[in-house]
Amino acid sequence: MIALTAVAVAAPALALTVPTTAHATPSTTTVKSALAPAGPVDALRQQFATKGSVRISEDVRMAFDGKVDLRSRIEGVVRFGKAGPDAVDLKMTGKAGKTVDRMQVITVGGKTYMKSPMYDDILPAGRSWVRTTGGVSTTSASTIDILQPKILKAVLAHTTSKAPGGTIDGARTVLLRGSIKLSDLAKASPDVAPLAKMFKTGKTISLPWKLWVGADQLPRRFQSTFTLSGGDVMGDMSTATDTRFTAWGAKVVIKAPPADLVVDEKDLTEELPELPNFSTKVPGLASREG
Repeated sequence: MIALTAVAVAAPALALTVPTTAHATPSTTTVKSALAPAGPVDALRQQFATKGSVRISEDVRMAFDGKVDLRSRIEGVVRFGKAGPDAVDLKMTGKAGKTVDRMQVITVGGKTYMKSPMYDDILPAGRSWVRTTGGVSTTSASTIDILQPKILKAVLAHTTSKAPGGTIDGARTVLLRGSIKLSDLAKASPDVAPLAKMFKTGKTISLPWKLWVGADQLPRRFQSTFTLSGGDVMGDMSTATDTRFTAWGAKVVIKAPPADLVVDEKDLTEELPELPNFSTKVPGLASREG
C-alpha cells in the first residue's frame, strides 16, 4: 500500500485494518474458477480475473540482538482488480514498549485515506481522515509481498522442500520452504530494489520463508524473516512476519470515507507526525552473510 522509502529496511512505514462498518462488507459467496489452477501463481491470477478479495491477518515482530522491541498487527481486506490488488481497508496496531500507535488506512480509486489518533491535534474541526495521492503499492509489512504474482513466482523458484502442512482454517495444506536472496527479490519487486541497493555490501542477504497452500493452490499462511548483522557493537536486527489469508474470493465493497470528514494532506498547516517504521536503517549496520 505504501511503497518502501529510502530509510525502510523491511516494511512500509504505516500500520493498518479493515473496519467492521460498511467500508468493507464481504459477501458469503466465494467465486470459483471453472479451471483448476496449475499452481499458486495461477491461482492468484484467477482471483484477479474474478475480482475477488482476501482477508489478511499479519503479525510482525522486530528485534534487536534477540530482544523484541516492536510488535504490530495488521488486519483487514484486500480487493483485487484485473491487474492485482486495487483497494485495501486495513487497520494496524503497533506497540513499542508502553507506546501504542493505531491507524486505519483505506486505499481506493487511486487515493489513500489515513485515520489515526496521532493526527487529531492537527486536523481541522470535524475532519478525521487525511487524503494522500497514490494507490496500492504493497499490501503487507513483510519484505516479501506474495499477493504480487511476480514476487510470488520469484519466491517459489527458490523452494527447497515440500511436505504436508496440516490443516489451516479447515483446509488441508502443503508446506513449502525456501530462502530467497535480497538481490533476487529486488529483481521482482520495485519496492525492494532501493533496499537491496542500500545494503549492497558484497555479502549475501537471504530471507528464509515458509508458505502453506491449500488444495486450491491459494496461500493460507506465509512466514518470512529478514535479519541484518551489526557486528559485536550493534548486534543483530531482525524482522519476522507471519501472515494468514482467509475468505478468498469474497466480493467486497470498499468505499472512501465521507467527503465531509476528509482533508487533503497538502491543505494541512502542519506536517503529519512521523509514523513508526517496523524497522529503520541503522548507521553502520552491515548485512549478515547468507
